[in-house]
Amino acid sequence: MWGPSEAIPTNIDNNCERQVPTSPTGVKTLVTPQNITIRYKEPRICETTPGVNSYAGYIDLDADSHTFFWFFEARHNPKDAPITLWLNGGPGADSMIGLFDELGPCSINEDLETVLNPYSWNEVTNLLFISQPLGVGFSYSTEGLGTLDPFTMLLQETWPTNAKGRYPVVDASLISTTEQAAVAAWHIVQGFFGGLPQLDAKVKTKEFHLWTESYVFFNYFSQQNEMISTCKLQGTKLNFGTLGLISPIIDAAVQYPQHPEFAIHNTYGIKAYNETGGCLDRISKCRQTSMSTPADYAICADATNFCDNNVANVYMDIGNRDAQDIRIQLLQDHYAGHHWIDYLNLASTQNAIGVDLNYTHPIARAVSRAFGNTGELSFPNFRQTLEKLLTENVRVAMVFGDADYLCNWYGGEAVSLALDYPHKKDFAKAGYAPFHIDGEEYGEVRQYSNFSFLRVYESGHKVPSYQPKASLEMFRRTLQGVDVAEGKIKICDHYSTSGKKT
Repeated sequence: MWGPSEAIPTNIDNNCERQVPTSPTGVKTLVTPQNITIRYKEPRICETTPGVNSYAGYIDLDADSHTFFWFFEARHNPKDAPITLWLNGGPGADSMIGLFDELGPCSINEDLETVLNPYSWNEVTNLLFISQPLGVGFSYSTEGLGTLDPFTMLLQETWPTNAKGRYPVVDASLISTTEQAAVAAWHIVQGFFGGLPQLDAKVKTKEFHLWTESYVFFNYFSQQNEMISTCKLQGTKLNFGTLGLISPIIDAAVQYPQHPEFAIHNTYGIKAYNETGGCLDRISKCRQTSMSTPADYAICADATNFCDNNVANVYMDIGNRDAQDIRIQLLQDHYAGHHWIDYLNLASTQNAIGVDLNYTHPIARAVSRAFGNTGELSFPNFRQTLEKLLTENVRVAMVFGDADYLCNWYGGEAVSLALDYPHKKDFAKAGYAPFHIDGEEYGEVRQYSNFSFLRVYESGHKVPSYQPKASLEMFRRTLQGVDVAEGKIKICDHYSTSGKKT
């Protein structure tokens, strides 16, 4: 599921002068057995570790669906390393945020040069980023020449001679719920796996991991796997390993009441408060609908908007604190001054990664608004998805930063304890153990068998950005199936952490 308010700016100031990009040269094309076209290049930028390759371009599902991807080989043994798909949520948040700001192979300095990231997650996995849904980042249904409205971030078409750039023409009605996004993402992943080993002869694995920030749609992938296994569907069966959920909203009815608690009792002593009255009543009314018609969406959107405005946004409205990191003052745009945005608008970069579009902003405002209009934040199906997964042989990791108000760890803990699955009581009995790396404590974790809940110290919403070393080690341990606390014990059915309960 997505976060309630991904700080979408109302006015974008494009500091870097835009121009219409030229068509990239040297683009290669392959067609998968599923008849999906992949257009790609080997960028040779960002990941500069000798012998480690990367591939970027488009996965074309059909004439009106072109999803940008960037794939990085594992730095060690890519042949046997698994493949991890990383998705930023929002919705409408581009996964380039994760690539450059959080866990990818490089960051970009003020001189628009790449800086190698020693804590990149491709230390332990082959790593796939996609920009989704269509209209986010470089992904598009159709392209158009023109300028962007600075408030709506929508294309204003002009005569070609007056055009300031080439941008995606956003039709937000194409995908406006997480369920629809899951279907599209599954087809994209199938297209990518169908391109192996032709795309990258080194990578042989079918082991698959999904890690997300503010997103939950793993259940659809699992359903499709079952259909492939029973020959009801043609495709590549993926060997699911882990689902990682960083800073998610899974059940608003459980998590939203924790906002006032966090506002008063957070570990930083920073206090702000607002009443929650009416929020839960509206969520309940939403869940009594079928959640499938425009009238239902209006009821659910009312619930979501009320809860956002009266509960979730209290730090911004009352405390003038930033919802993604309560330790700092309110930021109007979390991506202002992030050099990688200008880096993606360099002609050399665009040619290297095989795109002919300008890059605007990491948050596609029109896409976010379309999801918001359905009110899906108030739906219960994200929790139901997670409860089903916990009955399967999939390791599930929930991770929260302790300075994040937007999707705070109080709510995360509450929903982890509320999940209804066979080991609910066992998980609740498990205590919190210190999360150690080289003898230093970076957080505390509750874990029973394949399910873990981790609170990371000194971290805001985008945990890997604040604590890169801790995030990589948490990720490594989860993928390897060892305890998150110390990384020394192979997880068995009855493994449990011990320590304090809260």
